[in-house]
Amino acid sequence: MQIDILATLSAGGGAESSSLKRKLESKNSYKQILAYEAKTTSSHQNTQNKIKLFYKLYVIHNDISKDSQNILHQSISEFSSFASLEFIDAANRFSQEWQNLGLKGHFAQEVLYKLLLASHFPQYDKIIVSDVDVVFLGDVSRSFLEFDCESNLYLSGVKLNDPESFLPLDGWKSGYKKYTQDEFNAVQNGIGGGYFIANLKMWRKDDIESRLIDYLSHNAYKLILAEQDVLNIVCYPKIDTLSPAHIVPHHSWEWYGKQWEHYKPKLYTQEQLDNARDYPIQLHYVGSKKPWNHPSEPKSDIWYKYLTKTPFLENHLNNLESIIINAYVKTTLSYRLQKFIKNNPLFVFDVRFYGCLLSRIYRKLYKLYKG
Repeated sequence: MQIDILATLSAGGGAESSSLKRKLESKNSYKQILAYEAKTTSSHQNTQNKIKLFYKLYVIHNDISKDSQNILHQSISEFSSFASLEFIDAANRFSQEWQNLGLKGHFAQEVLYKLLLASHFPQYDKIIVSDVDVVFLGDVSRSFLEFDCESNLYLSGVKLNDPESFLPLDGWKSGYKKYTQDEFNAVQNGIGGGYFIANLKMWRKDDIESRLIDYLSHNAYKLILAEQDVLNIVCYPKIDTLSPAHIVPHHSWEWYGKQWEHYKPKLYTQEQLDNARDYPIQLHYVGSKKPWNHPSEPKSDIWYKYLTKTPFLENHLNNLESIIINAYVKTTLSYRLQKFIKNNPLFVFDVRFYGCLLSRIYRKLYKLYKG
């Protein structure tokens, strides 16, 4: 007898088995990160669950070489009895939309492949989507198995505990002025794109993928968090809530205190916040500074712990010195000026440049005066 849960649930030998599908988006430079993410995902399967789970990990990419793919396969070989890894070449899809994005930040084109789940995975009713700059420290199967594909919800993910705190980064507030009130409400009350469950059954029923692609094509110029904004705007309000343990930023202990004493319950209860602090499922290295180029980042020791279990450790250590130097060079004034001029060759004719420059000078002088 076969019962559709993700792909199949079949009875055999007195035990039930099922397949747990995940999709990762990748860049070739992230191959070592993928290796230990695959390892941490596989090693944290739920041993208490009576259902035997098989984890199928997918990587949608543009440029991962066959050699790198083979090494990545080796990294999870010890888990081959309950995990596999497959690669899907996206053939540089969305290259034009990527060029049209007004704000790219430290992201890569591959993040946009989160919008193509229904077409890439027609065999599944639901799928987990994750970024690759993460470490999995807990089991992902429970929330996945509990998610009901028969519901009218398109997504399930981690929401902001306090939606009013949505604008923590410079430039976000002015960027979101281009959004309508409904669009802003959707991204403010939506989910984080670093980990979520997609209801592909409902995506196909309501043609969500086409709507996502259409919105991206017409609005790439104003997007701030590209794929995350598109997903939330198109899918809101049909979005369910996962516990905050599913995305725990690595800076959380700096932001909220060692015991998260400054993290007050609002959307989430105190019990849920405490559980996320003590038992994170996904530790997410947010921002542009990652453990592999800034080893002093908080919780980098956890990343390196798992890197030692992959075939990429020696290569990473051999290149660590140059990685750190290159990261430092990118912080220097000369590098930043050259990059700015390259990206904005006509800046001398832009009145906004002089307004921004004068504003920064004024703020610095004001701070000196007050100091």
